[in-house]
Amino acid sequence: MAFTIDAVAQQVRNFLLQDQGPAGRERVRVYLQDVVSDQEFANQYLDDAQPQRRVLYEDADLGFAILGHVFKEARKAPPHDHGVSWAIYGQVAGVTTMDGWDVVEAGEGTVRLRDSIELTPGNVRVYNENEIHSPRREGPAKLIRIEGNPSQNPPGRVWQPVQ
Repeated sequence: MAFTIDAVAQQVRNFLLQDQGPAGRERVRVYLQDVVSDQEFANQYLDDAQPQRRVLYEDADLGFAILGHVFKEARKAPPHDHGVSWAIYGQVAGVTTMDGWDVVEAGEGTVRLRDSIELTPGNVRVYNENEIHSPRREGPAKLIRIEGNPSQNPPGRVWQPVQ
């Protein structure tokens, strides 16, 4: 197996120790493309029998966690942000459509669809603090998600889409 969770966590730590901002997360994103493309890694850490969300690694010093997600059926999440946190989604299997949203009225909590991108196996997307997004899946999917400040979750806000 080319990757282990300990090796991945150490590399993520190294990138975030150099820069905990968007530039460091971008380095993690590029690295994670290889990780989520490794079928041996997927077979080892994303078991079909596991719960939908499983913490694979948590780093209390730098405040990030690596999660394994196994979705067995279609699912659509509402538009949301992660508040003071951030998230990096890495698609392992299946397809996730990520919708991006712009604020229409902050006080009312309304947003308008800006764009949609498809994450297919090997694709990775970063969502920085307060960036509004919503994942949807038409069928089973597996992904690795790295999130910052997991002890502050759920810090974000759910938003209401408008036409």
